[in-house]
Amino acid sequence: MKKKIVSMLITLMVLLVSIPKYSFADEPGKVIFINMNRTNLNTMLKIPTLKNELENRGYIALMNIRGDGGTDDRRSYASMGAGGRADVSAQEYIDFQELTKENGKVFKAVTGKEPKAINNIDINKSINDNIEYGQYGSILGALGQTLSENNLKTAVLGNSDKIVDNELVKNRNIGLVAMDEYGRIDGGNIDNINVKDDSMPYGIRTDYNKLIKETQKYYNESNAIFVDLGDTYRLDEYRLFLNDNTYKSMKANIVKNISKYLKEVFNMVGENDVVYISSAFPNDLDYKNKRRLSPIIKFEGNGKGLLSSATTRREGIVANVDVGADILNEFGLKNKNMVGRSYELIQKDDNIDYVQHEFVKMVSVSDIRANVVNTFVGIVSASWVIAMIAILLRKHVPYREKVFNVLKELIKLGIIMPLALLLAPVFNFKTPMTITAGIILTTLILYILGRKLFKDDIKQMGFFALITITVIVVDSIFGTYLMRNNIMSYDAIIGARYYGIGNEYEGVTIASAVFAMAVLLNYKKIPKWLVALMSIVILITSAYPSMGANVGGAISESVAYLLFILLIYDVKLDFKKVILLGVAAVAVVVAFAVLDVVSGSESHLSVFVNQILVNGPGAIVQTFGRKIQMNMKLAQTSVWVNILLAGIFIIAMFIFKPPRHFREIAKKYPILFKGFIASMVGCIVTLLVNDSGIVAASTASIYILIPIIIISINMIIFNKEDNKN
Repeated sequence: MKKKIVSMLITLMVLLVSIPKYSFADEPGKVIFINMNRTNLNTMLKIPTLKNELENRGYIALMNIRGDGGTDDRRSYASMGAGGRADVSAQEYIDFQELTKENGKVFKAVTGKEPKAINNIDINKSINDNIEYGQYGSILGALGQTLSENNLKTAVLGNSDKIVDNELVKNRNIGLVAMDEYGRIDGGNIDNINVKDDSMPYGIRTDYNKLIKETQKYYNESNAIFVDLGDTYRLDEYRLFLNDNTYKSMKANIVKNISKYLKEVFNMVGENDVVYISSAFPNDLDYKNKRRLSPIIKFEGNGKGLLSSATTRREGIVANVDVGADILNEFGLKNKNMVGRSYELIQKDDNIDYVQHEFVKMVSVSDIRANVVNTFVGIVSASWVIAMIAILLRKHVPYREKVFNVLKELIKLGIIMPLALLLAPVFNFKTPMTITAGIILTTLILYILGRKLFKDDIKQMGFFALITITVIVVDSIFGTYLMRNNIMSYDAIIGARYYGIGNEYEGVTIASAVFAMAVLLNYKKIPKWLVALMSIVILITSAYPSMGANVGGAISESVAYLLFILLIYDVKLDFKKVILLGVAAVAVVVAFAVLDVVSGSESHLSVFVNQILVNGPGAIVQTFGRKIQMNMKLAQTSVWVNILLAGIFIIAMFIFKPPRHFREIAKKYPILFKGFIASMVGCIVTLLVNDSGIVAASTASIYILIPIIIISINMIIFNKEDNKN
C-alpha cells in the first residue's frame, strides 16, 4: 500500500513539473513596459531580437506624443500615466529618488503620505502646475493609483541620467508613467543601474547584466514593471557631439545590448503576460522634420497586426493617453478620470509596411499643409479685397469687363478648393510633390467640369457646393477616409482630432449645405419640404458618433438649418423663435449624447459627458474655458483669421457703397439672401461653441461672401440678372 502511495505521489510530482510554467489559462498575466526613448520604428526594426519577434507576432502603431500646454518628453510620459494630456513642472522638479530615511521624512512632511520604495520628492510642484496651467483636468499618476488601489504592485527600472561637467543630471521621467497620485512607486532600481563606459554617450551606459537580473527579480515581485533603456535617449542627446562614424558605432553597440536584454525578457515572460515596447518621444532629428509620431508595439499572445483605439479610430494610430488605459485593461480595470481608451487589436500580416506607408503619407501632408492652406487663404482673402477695391474704383478700371471676368473666375477658386482638397486623397499619393499635383489636377478637373455644365455663375457655385456637401455626407457614412487624409482637415501628428468631420470642414458643412439648398430652391429644382429632409440627413451624418462626430458642428448646423427652414417658409421671427433655436441646439446635443453612450462609440461627446459625470459642472466651465483660450490664440496666430477680416471689410463696404446694395440682392434673390442670413448665424454660433470656431467660421464664410461678391459684380458691373428658370 505504501509503495502505491509513494508511486502515485511521484507520478503526480512528475506531471506537475512537466506542465509548462505559464500554461494555466486563468492565471493573471503581468505587464512589462519597456521604453527606449528617442527611437523610431526603423531603428527598432534593426534590433535583431525585436525584428525576429515581429516576424511572427506583435501589434504595431504610431503614437501621438502631445501633452498639455506643450510637447516634450516629460509631458508625454505624464500623459501616459494620467490617461489624459498632462502638464508637469520643469525637468528639475521631477525628482524620483529611492527611499532613504532622510528623503522619506521629507516626502512625508510635504505630502502627508507614507513614502514607498521610490518617491517623487517634488510631486506637489507637478500637481500644482498641472492644476494651475493644465487645460484638460488630467490627474497625474492615475495609472499607478488605480493599480495600487487594487493591490497590484508596480516597479520601475532604469533611468536616462547623464553626466555633464562631471555632475550627474538626473532624468527619471519613466516614473511619471508608473507612479500613483502622490508620486510613489512600490519598487525598483533607478539609482544603481548604470556603469561607467567612456565609449558611450556621456561616459555611462545601462548595465544590462544587472538590468536583466533586476527585471527577473521584480517580475517575480511585481505586477507591472516599467523599464527605461536610457542609452537611446543619451545617444540622441549626445548626437551633435559625434561624427557619422562614432554615432553609428555607439548606436550599433546600443542596439546589440538592447537585443540581448529583449531576448531575456521574451524568454522570461509567459503566455498570459503582455510586453509593450515604445518610444515616449521621437528623436530630435525626426521631431524637427515633422516625423512627430513615436512607435509603440504590444506583444500579446501570438497575434500580429495593428493597434487602434477609440481615441483615434484609425488603424495603426494611437495616442500616448491610451497607454495607461490599456495597461489597466490588461488587469480588467478602468479609471473614470482617464480619457484615453484601451487598444483594439487588428489582425494584419503586413503591419510594418502598412504603418510605414501611412507615416510617409502623413508626414508629407503635414510638411506641405501650411504652404497649401496659406496659399488657399491668401488667394481667397486677396481676391475678395481686390474685387472690392475694383468695384469701388470701377470707373477707373481699364478693360473693365475682361478684368472683372478674370476676377470672378479667380474668386470662384475659393469655392472649388475645399472640394478639390477633399477629393484629392482618392489618388492615395504619399509624397509632397505628388500630393500637390493631385490637388492641382483635381482643381482643374472640377473647374472645367463646372464651366462645361453651367454658364450661369450662381448655378456653377451651387453645383460645387452641392457636390461638396454630398461628398462630406457620403464620406462620413463610410468612415471619413477623405476627411482624415486631406490637407485642409485634421492631422494625427498634431492630434487635435483624429476622426469625424474636422473644424475646417465643420464650417464648410454648415454653409455649403445652406447655399446648395438655396440655389436649388432659387431655380425651383426642389420643393421646400425637401430642405427639411436634407437638413436632417446632413445633421445626422455630421453629428452621429460613428460618423461625423462633431458636436460643435451639430449645434451650429441645427441652428443654421432650422433658421433657414423658418425663413423660406416666411415664419416671422420673434423672441420665442430665437429661444426655439437655442432649445433645438441643446436637444440635438442631448440626443446625440444619449446615442453615443448607448452605442458605446466613445467619441469626443461621450468623453465630455463622462468628465461631467465624474468631475461635475466644473468640467463644462473648464471645457468652454479651453475653447475660449484656443480661439483667442487662433485670432492672433491663425492664417484663417484673414478670411474673417476680409469678409468684415467686404460687408462693411457693401453696407455703404453702393447704397442699399444688400436690399437689392434680397429683392432679386430672396431665397439666396435668406440662406446668407442663416449661414451668418451659423458662423456666429460655431464661433462661440467650438474650440477652433475662428477656423470653422472662416470656411463657412466662403459660401456667403463668394456668392455675394459674384452676384454684386454681375449686378453692378455687368448689370445682369441671372435667369431663374
